[in-house]
Amino acid sequence: MFRFFLTTSLIALAAPSFADTFTAQARVDTVTIYPGLATVTRQVTLDLPAGQHEIIVPGMPQGLATEGLRLAAPAGTQVGAVNLAFDRLPVTPDQSAPEIVAARDEVERLEAVLRDRAAEIAQIRLRVQAADEQIAFLQSLSQASAGEALTAASVADIRALAQMVGSETLVAREAAFVAEQEAKAAELARKDDVEALQDAQQALAALLQPAQDGSVLTFTLAVAEPGEVTVDVSSVEGFANWSPVYDMRLTTGDDAALDIDRAVVISQQTGQDWDDVQLILSTARPGEQTGPSGVWAPLRRIISEDALERERGVVMMSDSVQSLSRAMIGEATEEVMAASAPMTAQADFSGATVTYIYPGRVDIRNGVEDLRLPLDTLNFDADVWAEAVPSRDQIAYRMAEFTNDTGEVMLPGQALVFADGTMIGFSQLPLLAAGADTEMGFGPLDGLRLTRAVPNKSEGDVGVFTTTNQLTEQAVMTVENLTGQDWDVKLRDAIPYSEQDDLEVEFTASPAVTRTNPDGMRGILEWDLDLAAGDQQSVTLEYQLKWPSGFVLR
Repeated sequence: MFRFFLTTSLIALAAPSFADTFTAQARVDTVTIYPGLATVTRQVTLDLPAGQHEIIVPGMPQGLATEGLRLAAPAGTQVGAVNLAFDRLPVTPDQSAPEIVAARDEVERLEAVLRDRAAEIAQIRLRVQAADEQIAFLQSLSQASAGEALTAASVADIRALAQMVGSETLVAREAAFVAEQEAKAAELARKDDVEALQDAQQALAALLQPAQDGSVLTFTLAVAEPGEVTVDVSSVEGFANWSPVYDMRLTTGDDAALDIDRAVVISQQTGQDWDDVQLILSTARPGEQTGPSGVWAPLRRIISEDALERERGVVMMSDSVQSLSRAMIGEATEEVMAASAPMTAQADFSGATVTYIYPGRVDIRNGVEDLRLPLDTLNFDADVWAEAVPSRDQIAYRMAEFTNDTGEVMLPGQALVFADGTMIGFSQLPLLAAGADTEMGFGPLDGLRLTRAVPNKSEGDVGVFTTTNQLTEQAVMTVENLTGQDWDVKLRDAIPYSEQDDLEVEFTASPAVTRTNPDGMRGILEWDLDLAAGDQQSVTLEYQLKWPSGFVLR
């Protein structure tokens, strides 16, 4: 018996004592935004005694996901059961919190002010009532006295009576008017007091009863030592996004360079404003597929030729009956399927995740703004040239190539493009992995004029005794430089290509072609031209198609 009593006594001494329930607000401290969602870290700070406590945190967002909720407490504390309520929200029982005491005192003060104001107005109304009664008495007195004066036939008495009643009535009416003005002014002042009391009552109600469109977080917290405790509450919340935007400034000449001013545009519709938060932007995509797709083996079977013929007979009979309806609805069905097919864009981040920690703290309001924040400026060496496609365009276009040597992924985004200090327009920067090259257009060069003429085109038999047909086409392309500066020009054209041995394709060009089938594009030809200011250069291209007789060229 003694051993049992000793054990239970030690347990009782070691266990923390149960303390009161505490209520505290959660302040948004840090936000990490991914494409499409965000991790929001709120801080709950309380001054707690040692023991086990129940903490109630009202005013959490309505759409908070329980599976994405995480709590982190400092050393010497331990978080127990966690509950998130969306409906039938509890009244916070901690009536002694400083903010609740202050709100209740303010309500009581304003109630006393209204009572004093009502007494003041009632007292003023008594003066109005006394003046009205005085006027009524004077009027009744004048009527009685006037009758006696007329009987006595004393004109002087009648005149004296009229003057006395008139002057006294004027004094009474002036007193009533002054009192009425004071009463109206007091009533107007009372309206401000009533509104102030209503605001104070709403503030107190908000502290005692959480807003019905939010949620309430409740958790138990064991505290070993008394003192101030800060608990981090992290949640995954949707409807938040960020995207990069770029100002791309190209400088041409001998030392061509490209400067990119990088910024981000942030928006959120999580249901709450983010005030004075630390902002972190991440290229990770937690909302997307996290593993490879599955692979399923196809099921194949065989069928006898006799059974296949019988099935074909049945199908042909069915088709003859339904062919009309199929023809009528077939195109419509295909159009609907094509329209409803999901279109998705895939991006390969090459396994690299980049985070940007924005210096300083920011405010991002819920659902009403797109916040633009500057990020940094990147500098690149650039190769600049003019690209000419005479078969499609009448002028050449300025092009630049640069290498992403930042060591990080550059996300796709809209770019405002400048060339030599002049705004060109908007473009789109593609996704660039670290070390990747990209080419971008930087506007038209009106001084590089292009023409393409076809002086000779023939189609027919090569000779009377041959069995080969052919098509011959000749094109003369000209580039004229009227820009006032030298340009490296990449001229591009195309010829037909064949995948049949019997259809032969041959071509000749002057000057010779620099590249054939660049980047695997079959039939594409490119020439590198050095074009000085004021010069022009022509390229002659001729190709032939040959095929056996009895065939038609398509």
